Amino acid sequence: MSDPLGVPARGGLDVARGNESHTGAAWPAGAAPAAISRAGDGPGARLAVLGASGYAGQELARLAAAHPRLEATLLGARGESAADAIPWAPGLDPRMSPRPALLTLEEVALHVEQEGVEALVACLPHGAWSALATRWPALAARPAHVVDLSSDHRDGRGGYLYGLPEAFRVTLAGATRVANPGCYPTAFALALLPAARADWLDGPIAVSALSGLSGAGRGATLRTSFVEAAAGASIYGAGVEHPHVAEMERILAQLGLALPVGFVPQLAPLARGILLTASAPLSRAVEPEQALDLYQRAYVHEPFVRLLPVGQWPETRAVRHSNRCDVAVTTLHGGRTLLAAAALDNLVKGAAGQAIQNLNLMLGWPESMGLSAHGIPW
Repeated sequence: MSDPLGVPARGGLDVARGNESHTGAAWPAGAAPAAISRAGDGPGARLAVLGASGYAGQELARLAAAHPRLEATLLGARGESAADAIPWAPGLDPRMSPRPALLTLEEVALHVEQEGVEALVACLPHGAWSALATRWPALAARPAHVVDLSSDHRDGRGGYLYGLPEAFRVTLAGATRVANPGCYPTAFALALLPAARADWLDGPIAVSALSGLSGAGRGATLRTSFVEAAAGASIYGAGVEHPHVAEMERILAQLGLALPVGFVPQLAPLARGILLTASAPLSRAVEPEQALDLYQRAYVHEPFVRLLPVGQWPETRAVRHSNRCDVAVTTLHGGRTLLAAAALDNLVKGAAGQAIQNLNLMLGWPESMGLSAHGIPW
């Protein structure tokens, strides 16, 4: 029997260590080849990933497997049985060493309650992490560091800090609870951050963005099925009704700006990617070269933001599978309107990669550790 989270009724837990078998894992037996093993210098951290059967969760598990200091010891899936382990984690090589336990969320909760982990990342639908933490308080309390990918704590509730490193890096270093930004708001913030900090923006901001279908999650729906989605792009939640509008406005508020946002999100026949454009009136006339210079100075030392030269505009394929966001900026209408664009991978910089970036800051490690700024365009 399952509750609304897909968590079965409380039962026993039998998790063995290392490469030995455990309940909930249909992984082949046998020692892992040396070529698949990984090692790192310095102390590491054991990691639990909740929602590992989803797109963001699987991306998180993949990145963690290649990270020199993170050890993804527990991968928990919503409503998945032991026999489903391989189908819901097809991208992970079962010969990896050490090999994580593939478990139900309840089994992860029991393990964390009994033995604990240093870090936990919740890649669960909105509302699910809060509900699970209420049912299993130790699951939320025992890990020293928690990153939540849902919207449950992006408004600061529960003592969570907003995890956009390029804007709030100083507060994130050493933090224990971080709320990962949404993929749209990440692209929005990086497209406008330098202009917002310079107090150039002076009026309502218009935002339009294309999103790959993976942004809607892995659950089967008619709208994201191949036949329905492959023929063209579509608009949804336009205006101010999309929940990310409030998140975008909160970002501006944290930068000292009280400006309204209008948002037109669109689904495109892509597996992954965000391509966002934003325009806003400026408080004074700004030449395109001035805007480019401001952005260059703002982003010159950012490991995961690339400012494109004049005449070049972002494209999703260039940043696919990377933790990089490409940004371009100019001004229009005699310098009175800012036009900025950003492209990122919604599953990496928009979700799992940014979670790793935040964990690196929280744990006092180099921010770019285990992450790549290189895309896979083909």
